[in-house]
Amino acid sequence: MAGVSGPMMRRSPADGARFLSGLVLGAVLSGLLVAMLLYVVGRGTAELLPETPRMLALAAVALGFGAADLAGRTPHVWRQVPQVLVHRLAPGFRGVVWGFDLGLLVTTQKAVSLVWVAIAAVVLLDPLLAAPVMIGMALLSNLGVALWSARFTPAMTEMGTRRERLWLRSIRALSGSVLVVLAAVTAAQAI
Repeated sequence: MAGVSGPMMRRSPADGARFLSGLVLGAVLSGLLVAMLLYVVGRGTAELLPETPRMLALAAVALGFGAADLAGRTPHVWRQVPQVLVHRLAPGFRGVVWGFDLGLLVTTQKAVSLVWVAIAAVVLLDPLLAAPVMIGMALLSNLGVALWSARFTPAMTEMGTRRERLWLRSIRALSGSVLVVLAAVTAAQAI
Protein backbone atom coordinates (compact mmCIF):
# COMPACT_ATOMS: atom_id res chain seq x y z
CA MET A 1 0.00 0.00 0.00
CA ALA A 2 2.71 2.47 0.96
CA GLY A 3 4.55 1.28 -2.16
CA VAL A 4 1.73 2.81 -4.21
CA SER A 5 0.85 5.86 -2.14
CA GLY A 6 4.44 6.91 -1.39
CA PRO A 7 5.37 7.49 -5.05
CA MET A 8 2.00 9.20 -5.61
CA MET A 9 2.76 11.62 -2.79
CA ARG A 10 6.13 12.48 -4.33
CA ARG A 11 4.70 12.81 -7.84
CA SER A 12 1.69 14.93 -6.81
CA PRO A 13 1.43 16.08 -3.21
CA ALA A 14 -2.17 17.23 -3.83
CA ASP A 15 -3.17 13.74 -5.06
CA GLY A 16 -1.33 12.23 -2.11
CA ALA A 17 -3.21 14.49 0.30
CA ARG A 18 -6.54 13.57 -1.30
CA PHE A 19 -5.62 9.89 -1.09
CA LEU A 20 -4.66 10.11 2.59
CA SER A 21 -7.81 12.13 3.40
CA GLY A 22 -9.89 9.46 1.68
CA LEU A 23 -7.98 6.81 3.61
CA VAL A 24 -9.02 8.42 6.91
CA LEU A 25 -12.65 8.77 5.81
CA GLY A 26 -12.77 5.15 4.65
CA ALA A 27 -11.24 3.99 7.95
CA VAL A 28 -13.84 5.85 10.00
CA LEU A 29 -16.72 4.53 7.89
CA SER A 30 -15.57 0.93 8.07
CA GLY A 31 -14.77 1.23 11.77
CA LEU A 32 -18.35 2.40 12.35
CA LEU A 33 -19.77 -0.46 10.29
CA VAL A 34 -17.81 -3.13 12.13
CA ALA A 35 -18.55 -1.43 15.47
CA MET A 36 -22.29 -1.60 14.85
CA LEU A 37 -22.07 -5.32 14.11
CA LEU A 38 -19.91 -5.97 17.16
CA TYR A 39 -22.25 -3.94 19.36
CA VAL A 40 -25.29 -5.97 18.28
CA VAL A 41 -23.46 -9.28 18.76
CA GLY A 42 -22.00 -8.11 22.07
CA ARG A 43 -25.36 -6.99 23.46
CA GLY A 44 -26.90 -10.32 22.45
CA THR A 45 -24.04 -12.21 24.08
CA ALA A 46 -24.40 -10.18 27.29
CA GLU A 47 -28.12 -10.99 27.37
CA LEU A 48 -27.50 -14.73 26.93
CA LEU A 49 -24.42 -15.30 29.11
CA PRO A 50 -23.44 -14.06 32.55
CA GLU A 51 -20.13 -12.27 32.99
CA THR A 52 -18.08 -15.23 34.29
CA PRO A 53 -18.63 -17.47 31.24
CA ARG A 54 -17.92 -14.51 28.96
CA MET A 55 -14.62 -13.84 30.76
CA LEU A 56 -13.69 -17.51 30.53
CA ALA A 57 -14.54 -17.44 26.82
CA LEU A 58 -12.27 -14.41 26.40
CA ALA A 59 -9.50 -16.23 28.27
CA ALA A 60 -9.90 -19.20 25.89
CA VAL A 61 -9.84 -16.89 22.86
CA ALA A 62 -6.70 -15.12 24.12
CA LEU A 63 -5.02 -18.45 24.86
CA GLY A 64 -5.88 -19.84 21.42
CA PHE A 65 -4.66 -16.78 19.55
CA GLY A 66 -1.60 -16.53 21.78
CA ALA A 67 -0.71 -20.13 20.98
CA ALA A 68 -1.25 -19.42 17.27
CA ASP A 69 1.11 -16.43 17.42
CA LEU A 70 3.73 -18.43 19.32
CA ALA A 71 3.49 -21.16 16.68
CA GLY A 72 3.90 -18.57 13.90
CA ARG A 73 0.36 -19.27 12.66
CA THR A 74 -1.42 -15.95 13.14
CA PRO A 75 -4.82 -16.37 11.49
CA HIS A 76 -5.66 -13.94 8.71
CA VAL A 77 -7.22 -13.74 5.30
CA TRP A 78 -4.73 -14.19 2.46
CA ARG A 79 -5.68 -11.22 0.35
CA GLN A 80 -4.73 -7.63 -0.21
CA VAL A 81 -6.45 -4.48 -1.36
CA PRO A 82 -7.05 -4.91 -5.12
CA GLN A 83 -4.08 -3.31 -6.89
CA VAL A 84 -6.03 -2.91 -10.14
CA LEU A 85 -7.83 0.04 -8.51
CA VAL A 86 -4.61 2.08 -8.60
CA HIS A 87 -5.22 3.04 -12.21
CA ARG A 88 -9.02 3.10 -12.20
CA LEU A 89 -9.99 5.38 -9.31
CA ALA A 90 -9.29 9.03 -8.60
CA PRO A 91 -6.88 9.50 -5.66
CA GLY A 92 -9.50 10.64 -3.12
CA PHE A 93 -12.00 7.89 -3.93
CA ARG A 94 -9.17 5.34 -4.10
CA GLY A 95 -8.23 6.41 -0.58
CA VAL A 96 -11.82 5.94 0.62
CA VAL A 97 -12.01 2.46 -0.94
CA TRP A 98 -8.64 1.36 0.45
CA GLY A 99 -9.25 3.03 3.80
CA PHE A 100 -12.59 1.24 4.06
CA ASP A 101 -11.05 -2.11 3.16
CA LEU A 102 -8.11 -1.70 5.53
CA GLY A 103 -10.34 -0.26 8.24
CA LEU A 104 -12.50 -3.38 8.28
CA LEU A 105 -9.44 -4.99 9.90
CA VAL A 106 -10.78 -8.49 9.39
CA THR A 107 -10.19 -8.55 5.62
CA THR A 108 -6.46 -7.93 5.55
CA GLN A 109 -3.31 -9.82 6.47
CA LYS A 110 -2.26 -9.77 10.11
CA ALA A 111 1.19 -9.95 11.67
CA VAL A 112 -0.16 -10.71 15.17
CA SER A 113 -3.47 -11.71 16.77
CA LEU A 114 -3.94 -8.70 19.03
CA VAL A 115 -6.69 -7.31 16.79
CA TRP A 116 -8.69 -10.54 17.03
CA VAL A 117 -8.48 -10.59 20.83
CA ALA A 118 -9.43 -6.89 21.05
CA ILE A 119 -12.52 -7.62 18.93
CA ALA A 120 -13.40 -10.59 21.16
CA ALA A 121 -12.93 -8.46 24.29
CA VAL A 122 -15.29 -5.79 22.97
CA VAL A 123 -17.94 -8.37 22.12
CA LEU A 124 -17.60 -10.37 25.34
CA LEU A 125 -16.96 -7.65 27.91
CA ASP A 126 -18.15 -4.20 26.85
CA PRO A 127 -19.97 -3.71 23.53
CA LEU A 128 -20.34 0.01 24.28
CA LEU A 129 -16.64 0.34 23.49
CA ALA A 130 -17.09 -1.08 19.98
CA ALA A 131 -17.14 2.29 18.19
CA PRO A 132 -14.10 3.89 19.85
CA VAL A 133 -12.08 0.67 19.70
CA MET A 134 -12.86 -0.19 16.08
CA ILE A 135 -12.54 3.37 14.76
CA GLY A 136 -9.35 3.81 16.77
CA MET A 137 -7.81 0.59 15.43
CA ALA A 138 -8.86 1.45 11.87
CA LEU A 139 -7.35 4.93 12.14
CA LEU A 140 -4.14 3.61 13.71
CA SER A 141 -3.70 0.99 11.00
CA ASN A 142 -4.23 3.61 8.30
CA LEU A 143 -1.95 6.06 10.13
CA GLY A 144 0.76 3.44 9.78
CA VAL A 145 0.13 3.37 6.03
CA ALA A 146 0.26 7.16 5.89
CA LEU A 147 3.56 7.31 7.78
CA TRP A 148 5.13 4.58 5.62
CA SER A 149 3.88 6.45 2.53
CA ALA A 150 5.47 9.69 3.64
CA ARG A 151 8.84 8.02 4.14
CA PHE A 152 8.62 5.44 1.35
CA THR A 153 11.95 3.98 0.37
CA PRO A 154 12.76 1.26 -2.17
CA ALA A 155 13.81 -1.03 0.72
CA MET A 156 10.15 -1.22 1.76
CA THR A 157 9.39 -3.21 -1.35
CA GLU A 158 11.75 -6.02 -0.32
CA MET A 159 9.12 -8.24 1.25
CA GLY A 160 10.14 -11.69 2.42
CA THR A 161 13.71 -10.79 3.34
CA ARG A 162 15.47 -12.50 6.23
CA ARG A 163 15.28 -9.30 8.28
CA GLU A 164 11.53 -9.08 7.79
CA ARG A 165 11.04 -12.74 8.74
CA LEU A 166 13.08 -12.26 11.94
CA TRP A 167 11.10 -9.16 12.83
CA LEU A 168 7.81 -11.00 12.20
CA ARG A 169 8.91 -13.94 14.33
CA SER A 170 9.92 -11.59 17.16
CA ILE A 171 6.69 -9.61 17.26
CA ARG A 172 4.61 -12.79 17.02
CA ALA A 173 6.52 -14.26 19.97
CA LEU A 174 5.94 -11.08 21.96
CA SER A 175 2.27 -10.94 21.02
CA GLY A 176 1.76 -14.63 21.79
CA SER A 177 3.43 -14.27 25.19
CA VAL A 178 1.31 -11.23 26.07
CA LEU A 179 -1.86 -13.03 25.01
CA VAL A 180 -1.05 -16.16 27.04
CA VAL A 181 -0.45 -14.00 30.14
CA LEU A 182 -3.66 -12.07 29.39
CA ALA A 183 -5.53 -15.38 29.15
CA ALA A 184 -4.20 -16.49 32.55
CA VAL A 185 -5.04 -13.16 34.21
CA THR A 186 -8.54 -13.10 32.70
CA ALA A 187 -9.24 -16.70 33.74
CA ALA A 188 -8.01 -15.96 37.27
CA GLN A 189 -10.29 -12.93 37.51
CA ALA A 190 -13.25 -14.96 36.24
CA ILE A 191 -12.73 -17.66 38.85
